[in-house]
Parts: sequence; C-alpha cells; structure tokens
Amino acid sequence: MLTDITAQLLDKVMTEKKFHHVCQPLYDLNNWQVFGYEVLIRSELFDSPEELFRCAISHNRLFELDTFSILQATSMNECLSSMRHIKWFLNVFPSTLIHPEFQMVLDKLSEKIFPEKNLVFELNEMGTETDLELLKRAVKCLKTRYAIALDDVGKGDAALRAIVELEPDYIKLDRYFSSGLSASEAKQKLIQKLVEFCRDSDIRLVLEGIEAPEDLAVAKSLGIHLGQGFLLGKPAPMSRVRNQT
Repeated sequence: MLTDITAQLLDKVMTEKKFHHVCQPLYDLNNWQVFGYEVLIRSELFDSPEELFRCAISHNRLFELDTFSILQATSMNECLSSMRHIKWFLNVFPSTLIHPEFQMVLDKLSEKIFPEKNLVFELNEMGTETDLELLKRAVKCLKTRYAIALDDVGKGDAALRAIVELEPDYIKLDRYFSSGLSASEAKQKLIQKLVEFCRDSDIRLVLEGIEAPEDLAVAKSLGIHLGQGFLLGKPAPMSRVRNQT
C-alpha cells in the first residue's frame, strides 16, 4: 500500500508539476561576489529531495525525473541566459548522463541561449555503480559546451577515481570538510593539498556546507576558490535571485 501511495505522489510530481526549484549561491572567496547558483528541486509532496529521488529510483523513473528537472530548471526564467557572469549548477545522476535517450535532452538544451560553459552539470551519487568508461565518453561530449562538477567529493574512493578519469572543471568537497575546519589541522592539511592539485589541474575547488564564520575564514586563507553553505546564503526562490543579481 505504501508503495502504491508513493507511486501516486511521484506521478503527481511529474504530470501535475507539483515541484519547484530553489537556488543556493556559490561565492567567490577572493572577491566575495556571487559566482553562481546551484539549482535544487523541491516538492511539497515529499519530505526531502532525497526522498523524492529514492522514490523515483524504486519505481524506475529516475531518468524521467532527472531530465524533467533539468529541462524545467533551464526554462524557469528567461533571465538565466541574460546573467552572463553567473554559472548555473544543475544536479544530474551519472546514470542519466549515460542513458541512451539523454542526447534528446541535450538537443533541447542546445535550443536555449546560454553563454558557453555557464551551465554546469553537477554529478552526484558517484559512489553508486556506474560504467566509468561510458561516463567518460558522455562527459567528454558534454565538455564541448558545458562544464562538469563532481559533488560530495570525499565521501568515498569512487569520487576520487572520478577526479582522475573525468577531469572535472569543479570539485565540490563534502560538507564534512567544512564542519569544524578551523579546529582541525588534519582537514586543513588535506585541503591545502587539494588546493595545490586543483591549481595545477585548472580545477576550481568548492567547499560546501559552510555554516560558521571561523570555518569560512580558514577556507579563504587556505586558498579555496568557492564557498557554499547557509552562512553564505540559503536556497531561495528564483524570483528572489533575479532581484538580487
């Protein structure tokens, strides 16, 4: 019975568009300017986006939900393409990128006018089973027009391997590294090494989950390029983002 109910809720999300998107800022820690926004899906029918995607996975509708969210996010406001200095980070599962029908989604995106590399496909769930060779080919194709970010790096060795194999434009460090950063010498030393690696590899390093001023100060002193977290800005409706940018 519970499975039937969640399936019905998911169907309402898809057919009746019972969802919306919010945007959380990423700040350039060198000049304190907004660098971009991560676009996040929300639905009042589910307690969290994680629950929504778990439901989609259990009902074999992940690709449908993932691509629907991407297309709706890029269509939600015409001002996205006019903000030429802003990057837009769109979450996507690796399984979606290697899906044989994803090319149709790219064809639709190509009809929209965005400055080159302003759309960033943010790969999440890198710890799940994915054919890395297929993913490498998909990413190589994407990078001719779009940028690539790896999310939650630091959760497992799969993400570290993906850094080497996929050569992303952005690495987003898991919020574990921002929590208590100012008091952890071990975290600081590791991040210093990552900053050096990213500098040598032409990759921008993002620290997620920043909530304390002292951790933000240390992140800046370590040379981290970009920061994201409630301290810098909570997810907000697109209309508010448009008025502030």
